[in-house]
Amino acid sequence: MHRIGCVALAAALVLGGVFVGDSVALPAADEPQRSGQASPLAGDWVANIAKSKRHPNHLFQSATLHFVVDGNTVTLTHAGVNAGGQQESGTVVLEADGKEHQVPGQPGVVVITRWVGLRLLQTVGKSAGATVGEASYGVSPDGTTLSATVSGTDASGGRFEQVIVFDRK
Repeated sequence: MHRIGCVALAAALVLGGVFVGDSVALPAADEPQRSGQASPLAGDWVANIAKSKRHPNHLFQSATLHFVVDGNTVTLTHAGVNAGGQQESGTVVLEADGKEHQVPGQPGVVVITRWVGLRLLQTVGKSAGATVGEASYGVSPDGTTLSATVSGTDASGGRFEQVIVFDRK
């Protein structure tokens, strides 16, 4: 299930709108991104460890995110250094249409991604119908802070939840 945690963290940082630091006002209704309209999520982000609330089993040393948003297609590239000093990176493509999509290389695992307004992307990972990971990515109204709330089951089988705050690069 560690891969699900990575998908939820790196590909789906989808939790229910918990924000650290700047408060984020969210629109009430779903509002999909429009092609040609710049998404507040798009661009490069660097983890601000001091502002983040990390789980003790997920004490990475550094992290970056790069989002490309084209309508409801969100490409997320993540990179960083884990707690053991090893470089990690990957890319995931999410379809923010509210429908189940198979996770490549993970038989029986699906991800559901949707926009909640223009500044919040939510993702849920499921296996055999049960939720195994959730993530949300919310951008502050001024566009300078991204809060990623992630929860799920990690490689040890334990539950975790954390809020990672990112600054726009």
